[in-house]
Amino acid sequence: MHPDMHIFSWLKYKMTEIYSFGNLPVIAHAWNKDRTQIAVSLGKNDVRIYHKIAGKWKLIHTLCEHLSRVLAIDWAPKTNQIVSASADYNAYVWTLENDVWKPQMVELQRTSRAVCCAKWSPQENKFVIGSSDKNVAICYYEKDQRFWAAEMIKKKPKSTVTCIAWHPNNQLIAVGSCDYRCRIYSAFIKIVDDQAQTSNWGTIKNTNELLYEFQSESGWIHDVAFSPLGDNLAWVSHNSIIFAVSAKNPSQIKMEITNYLPFRCVIFINESMLIVGGHEFSPLIYNYDQDKGTIEFVEKLDRQEVSTGRSSIGQEVDFVTPYQASRRFDQPAMQTQTPEPISTHQSMITQIVPYQNENGKLVKISSADLFGQIVIWNLNDKKEIVIEAGQELRGDVDETLTLELRSGKAEIFGTELAIGQKYQFTSGMKFSIFTYWGCTVNIISSHDDYYVARDENPMHIYLNVHGMLEQLRQKAESEKTRGPRIMVAGLPDVGKSTLCRMLVNWAARLGRTPILVDLDVGQNQVSIPGTIASMVIRRPASVEEGFRIEMPLVFHYGYKTPGENIGLYNEIVSSMAMYVNIRSENVEKSLISGIVVNTCGYIRQEGYESFKHVAKAFDVDIIIVLDSEWLATKLISDLPSVKVITLPKSGGVVPKDAAKDKFRENKIREYFYGPKNNICPHVFTIEFNEIKMYKIGAPQIPDSCLPAGMILKNPYNKILPVAPSAALVHHVLSVSSSNDPEQLLAKNLLGFVVVQHVDSDKRTLTLLAPQPNIKNKLLIVSDVLFVDLK
Repeated sequence: MHPDMHIFSWLKYKMTEIYSFGNLPVIAHAWNKDRTQIAVSLGKNDVRIYHKIAGKWKLIHTLCEHLSRVLAIDWAPKTNQIVSASADYNAYVWTLENDVWKPQMVELQRTSRAVCCAKWSPQENKFVIGSSDKNVAICYYEKDQRFWAAEMIKKKPKSTVTCIAWHPNNQLIAVGSCDYRCRIYSAFIKIVDDQAQTSNWGTIKNTNELLYEFQSESGWIHDVAFSPLGDNLAWVSHNSIIFAVSAKNPSQIKMEITNYLPFRCVIFINESMLIVGGHEFSPLIYNYDQDKGTIEFVEKLDRQEVSTGRSSIGQEVDFVTPYQASRRFDQPAMQTQTPEPISTHQSMITQIVPYQNENGKLVKISSADLFGQIVIWNLNDKKEIVIEAGQELRGDVDETLTLELRSGKAEIFGTELAIGQKYQFTSGMKFSIFTYWGCTVNIISSHDDYYVARDENPMHIYLNVHGMLEQLRQKAESEKTRGPRIMVAGLPDVGKSTLCRMLVNWAARLGRTPILVDLDVGQNQVSIPGTIASMVIRRPASVEEGFRIEMPLVFHYGYKTPGENIGLYNEIVSSMAMYVNIRSENVEKSLISGIVVNTCGYIRQEGYESFKHVAKAFDVDIIIVLDSEWLATKLISDLPSVKVITLPKSGGVVPKDAAKDKFRENKIREYFYGPKNNICPHVFTIEFNEIKMYKIGAPQIPDSCLPAGMILKNPYNKILPVAPSAALVHHVLSVSSSNDPEQLLAKNLLGFVVVQHVDSDKRTLTLLAPQPNIKNKLLIVSDVLFVDLK
């Protein structure tokens, strides 16, 4: 990006705003009073000022007076003056007059090397600079002679002055240098300050007086900072050490040796919390307890996530027997990506400066890096919530939400939370944190779309059901018989999928390996919409990403509700049941652990008959009916050999008709791009003659269109060839493992592709796929659509 082009905002989270300057390094930056303008040094000999207009940044001024690289900038918010320091040995004070920034050189007669740092005092009536020739100068304006004079520190450091910080009383400064020392000087100027002020660091008597000198072990000091009240002082060095000292006991210096890369900057949030940044790419929060004399790591401002690989839905295998098909459950996952760390900053953090204060507390900061990024961090989004035993924290996520368990024990849908680990939820997700013992959680979000439910909830009832199932498993284990087989049924949006997830998660936490069968073709937990799927649950689902999909068994249906082709739906349910039953019978651990079957909410007329078909196909022992007395009564009457249990739905379950399409779209996107957009799919072109496409199920012909007395056989499972055309664009196609079109209903799927373009002239299709090609060229057309807008 050219330096004179506008800054653009390319990403905005609830907790961060990121502005990019292309690939130019941000050496220094400073904000004006209302943060509508920013002054930056991009490693050149000028200072550039940008103004925020209609949400975008526009270059409005370029301050050109320095002859070499600008190393420091500070903007006085009250007086609206800018001080800039450069490697050309000079410093300038810039004043805005008639929309023109006019420079005035500071008289630095005894400075003969680069000026490295510059800071305005809290009252903005003076500033201090530090240079490479060991000089520290306190600069003030001589009104009579109309120039900026400099009062030099006499007992100056023994090496390059790298950093300076002002005490809130406007008369003390802390100076860090390359001689491994941090010093506190008096910055009292009689002409400017009238009379000396007192502080916890001692009485100020003379100008330029050295009050304290703190020896560091080794490593150049890169930055120094006073706390908001000025009672604590911290500095960081190049050897990754954080130092802190309190005015109550200046002789006791606390040193925290870290395992992180070298630090370059430090700033206090309040009297005890401080943030450091540098080569680690992520700002780190530490807590300094002056009474205990400890510095403890709290957290990173952004999490170092890991981009993990994802297994494809299957491999190309011909199954000679049903038993060979059932062995797919035991095959290991195939990793397609190498883990890669992800963070907000992608380069060394060069500077952290205050952005917004409220009631003496820093609530926003901005950080800059060598890749031309400035990130604004919102520190005030974190809220601590206490959840008492038996209560549940429920919420919807508008954009992003980060959650951390600080103490106690809690779980989300049967998956236990780890203390200190951050869990991030994206837009459209729901979460429900339940605790049997009580806990404390931190939530980072600028929206309050969550609440603690103190009403009665059925979690204890659900757990009792799990306890009953575990007793049946223990009995089956001792008697060498079959474990429990459960089917969960009910009306739409009563929490069937959530209950199934909890039951298998609780079982997996006890070392069981139940088989989860998801027959919900609209919102499948294992596969994408338009399919039914099953898999062995060997470990609890991830809080953020759901189940780790390891070689599931998936069958094509092609529609989003069973009612669109109930005959086909029942037939593929029978095929799935055959494979699952064989798997269960041939693997002892799965036989004992049992099966959990999730169903659709389609229960009227054909749907009810389909429920009975599912129960018989999987030979279930127990049917759990959620929130439907009518359905439970019917099933008890029609299936007397099956135990039917009626359970209440959770109060957190709400109708989600409007969100179903979004859920389906996200599920398909997750298949191609990964749960956190950390996988890059492939787009390739294939010729018409290389593939064969079919659709299962012909449209029903009305009786009125048939000759009198003619009865047409139901074509629900008819396999029809499909010619490539523009009508296929955005359709999801299933890649079958079969090489024979007549075996499409009996064979599982290898994966999915999406048609992005059809070129009738060149006779080619452009496909989106997880891999750069498809091995099996027999494809099944689905009515499910996916428009890839990424």
